[in-house]
Amino acid sequence: MEMNTMIFIVFLLFMLISLVRMASLQRQLNELKRDVERLENGARMPSNASVPLTSSSSQQYASSTSFTASSSTIDGAPSELDQELLSLLQRDQKIKAIKRLREARGLSLKEAKDYVESLDR
Repeated sequence: MEMNTMIFIVFLLFMLISLVRMASLQRQLNELKRDVERLENGARMPSNASVPLTSSSSQQYASSTSFTASSSTIDGAPSELDQELLSLLQRDQKIKAIKRLREARGLSLKEAKDYVESLDR
């Protein structure tokens, strides 16, 4: 009976560790998807990307770049999200614009604030 309990506890610990690791991998996958979306929209990677980079040159590149408000379509027109953000800014709803951007792109508060402020200029 005691051996079965030990096996069960080890199994539960293994399952818990597996679930935590799976959640971590899912979060990294979501972050990579957002980065690909940003790159497809013409924006550069944020300087504090939370997905670990493998090479030191990639790390230097990521830390030397900054997130810009160049998230426009290929023809140079602002994206639908940018138009929505500009509309909110015109109505003096900067906080709502930041919140909307964070929801849409999963950015940190600082990244979203910087992006919205660069649109406001």
